Amino acid sequence: MKTVRRISQILFLLFFFFLFLAATYPLKIKIPVDLFLRMDPLIALSAMVSARAFVETFIWAIFVVALTIPLGRFFCGWVCPLGTTLDVTSFVFKNKAGKSYPRFKYIKHMILIFLLIGAIFSSQLFWFFDPVALFTRSIALSIWPIITLISSSIFGLAFKLASYPDWLSRVHNLFSSTLLPDQLTFFRMSGWVLLIFLAILVAEFVSRRFWCRYLCPLGALLAFFSKFQIWRRRVASDCTDCAVCQNVCKMDAIKSDFRLTDDVECIQCYDCVKDCSPHVTTINFKGKVQPCKFDLGRRRVLTSAAAGLVSVGILKTNFVGRNQTAALIRPPGSRDEEDFLDRCIRCHECVKVCSTSGRFLQPTFLEAGLEGLWTPVGVARYGYCEFNCTLCTEVCPTDAIHVLDVKTKKKWIIGIAYIDRDRCIPFYKNENCLVCQEHCPTSPKAIELKDEKVLHFDGTERLVKRPYMIEDLCIGCGICETKCPVAGKSAIIITPQNEQRWVD
Repeated sequence: MKTVRRISQILFLLFFFFLFLAATYPLKIKIPVDLFLRMDPLIALSAMVSARAFVETFIWAIFVVALTIPLGRFFCGWVCPLGTTLDVTSFVFKNKAGKSYPRFKYIKHMILIFLLIGAIFSSQLFWFFDPVALFTRSIALSIWPIITLISSSIFGLAFKLASYPDWLSRVHNLFSSTLLPDQLTFFRMSGWVLLIFLAILVAEFVSRRFWCRYLCPLGALLAFFSKFQIWRRRVASDCTDCAVCQNVCKMDAIKSDFRLTDDVECIQCYDCVKDCSPHVTTINFKGKVQPCKFDLGRRRVLTSAAAGLVSVGILKTNFVGRNQTAALIRPPGSRDEEDFLDRCIRCHECVKVCSTSGRFLQPTFLEAGLEGLWTPVGVARYGYCEFNCTLCTEVCPTDAIHVLDVKTKKKWIIGIAYIDRDRCIPFYKNENCLVCQEHCPTSPKAIELKDEKVLHFDGTERLVKRPYMIEDLCIGCGICETKCPVAGKSAIIITPQNEQRWVD
């Protein structure tokens, strides 16, 4: 069964990366590319409690909970991509179980209570701690850009050194059409995301599954649902007290007498069964069903709840100036800002998939205040919202971005372009520039060129085509700002004026 568990972990991890790579323009597969996020009960709980609504996409999460009740925390040991990555890290570096800190096991339960209290008062912080969202965010913003940069550098060097570039071109085309993106894309905040991910990996050398043992709120939630599990570890009476099982347990679930097990901590990894030399340890469905107990304590519960309330006060009363929000261009189909912040889990599936089309979306820093940290926002100077693309609306697991069809999306207003005449070439240089009008995708075009006679600096009279916005036609896609040839700050800027938001 240990081998079966490893095969399951590898297959689910490969399936995760398959869905991750499939999140590209155009979206060709029928399977939801955000399936792992939809399977996550913690994300389901956070989105529905914060939004005070039932989100249909989380049917898979209900299925996981239903299996957790009899089987225990199988998701942690057999499915979770972050857990598998931690196991692979320990396997590669031949890391042993490490030190045990049993008095810290309650921390993850305190984190869960802290997050749940915040969600009840519409302060959504689950996104920072949820392992699936954290893993997806880390791969999308940090790991994948590094991999693509290294691979592109290797191919670039190979093209310079290779004597037969034809076969190398075929190899490069094969990778570009399957794995590698057509162009390199980099993201804001990627360094901070990478540091957090590396810290979780480094903690693995303190003790095996350090994150899972002491910090993971999803593990705490699944532990609550597994109180009545019937798939449990059992030890025969002829145990030799060799302590091997306790030493190899990556979750520190085996108690000092080697026979009793903290079942809500056990992830059914089968390491104890595999390494038990007398072969007296089994994990099966036999035996008496006995509910597991949690030793949280009243003070810890009250402390966690109080911390959750304090977090609500800090986040909800944080000052956000009008100048800051003037730069917030949300994805098409986004809900009203308050509802959007309640639902968004910062998984950045939308940011990743947008990087394969217009490269419009980026994570925020403090533009939306503390509460809006790392939410997706359009940065039109870097990329634009592709006119025919609806992928960001299709990959959002929490419905923070509502699904739009192509016809609706083409008319959806996310902002309006504003022409800065102090920087626009036809206005301050009195020279023709047609770039913004040529790239405008709307029909009829939202940018109109008018022939105007102007007096040039040398005293001559010229006929110059000057651009003017037709606000009723502009949807704020940002391609005019992206393509503007003016160096530095663009001469045409997208603002969220007249933006549309989805309302049920």
